[in-house]
Amino acid sequence: MRDRDLGGVTRDVAGAPDAQVMRIVATVDAMASRGAADDLIVPLRQRLAVLRPPRPLRFVRLLFHPLDPVIVPAAQWRPGQDEIPRTALMPMADCLRHAMGVQARAIDAAIRGHTTSETALVATQGQILWSAAGAILANATAPPLWRETEVAEAMFAPLARRAGALLAQMPALHRLCVETVHGLLPPSPEALQAILQGVSAADETALPMLVRLMLNRLPQLASLLATHPGAAGPQVKVALDQAIDSLLDQLTAEDGVQAQIAGAGLAEASVAVRRIATLLRQIEDGTVRSARRAQVAVIRQQVDAGCRARFATGLQDQVLARLHMATDQDVPALEAAARGLRALETEARVMGGRSAYDRMLSQAAEAIKAENGLDRTDQVRLVEILAGSDAALAMLDRRPDER
Repeated sequence: MRDRDLGGVTRDVAGAPDAQVMRIVATVDAMASRGAADDLIVPLRQRLAVLRPPRPLRFVRLLFHPLDPVIVPAAQWRPGQDEIPRTALMPMADCLRHAMGVQARAIDAAIRGHTTSETALVATQGQILWSAAGAILANATAPPLWRETEVAEAMFAPLARRAGALLAQMPALHRLCVETVHGLLPPSPEALQAILQGVSAADETALPMLVRLMLNRLPQLASLLATHPGAAGPQVKVALDQAIDSLLDQLTAEDGVQAQIAGAGLAEASVAVRRIATLLRQIEDGTVRSARRAQVAVIRQQVDAGCRARFATGLQDQVLARLHMATDQDVPALEAAARGLRALETEARVMGGRSAYDRMLSQAAEAIKAENGLDRTDQVRLVEILAGSDAALAMLDRRPDER
């Protein structure tokens, strides 16, 4: 395909409806040799962050899965940036594949036919890969594929070393997330220090990216990093400030909040809101020193608006619109959606809009009560999930002819 033809197709794809985007991505993912077709996905990456379609698990995708927040398009990358250009991923993966030999082929066999949505598989196979990456990439030389990246050959070694330093600590970061129940329990300072020291010893310049990856998953670590930075104290504090700045910039960028809340599933949206709220609290309480405090109020407004919109859409599309045609088989899905809405509402109230959620929940409860097609027991259960036990008890106290 000629460049000007591909450019026109790319512009058309960028404005395509969500369903068409999903079909395009699935078609490109299914190609054995993607070539120029891969360029079609470049303008869609922000959309994909919102839509989150399952992607086929491949060696390179599995390898860099935990580093996704610090990977940027090559056109946006500049030397010295605390990020990794996307075009560098394939050559690095090629180095690792050749060095691992039989072990790499075993991973290929284990992930063949699976997708990124299978989190247990990603964790088990990924940890084998990430653990091996540190030593291999630390001493790797630029492979022939590097010429296709349009990045200077002198940049391969520092980029590979940083990527390897980060990947080597991803199994430990994964364990830290599991041990803290993804932030619900306090982290072990010793485990945290071991991760920081591991990256610092391998490549100190990777610390800002490490802290950003940590805060992206466990934002409550900010206060611990600020007050007990450990052996790499000054460097960690500088890295913390840089990471905070990067995360705030990401949230205030166009569609930044949209990508994390409005286009996510209800459960994912509630987790994202909790993570953002925790990060903002860390900044507001003064523990984290950042010159970007003015951004916090703007982000709160954006998150509040995004939460209300996501809640209203979820309530209408996943509960109210399905009531009229609901059968007994649909009740579990309705209850799951109701629980997802309550989880989102619980986290979203921290950002504001309490009266708006109370009003929407009350209206939903009344709509459920008025729906004669549902079994009364199912009605009461849905009302209890959405509006609480008092509303459900009040409904039980009413006679059937008062419905």
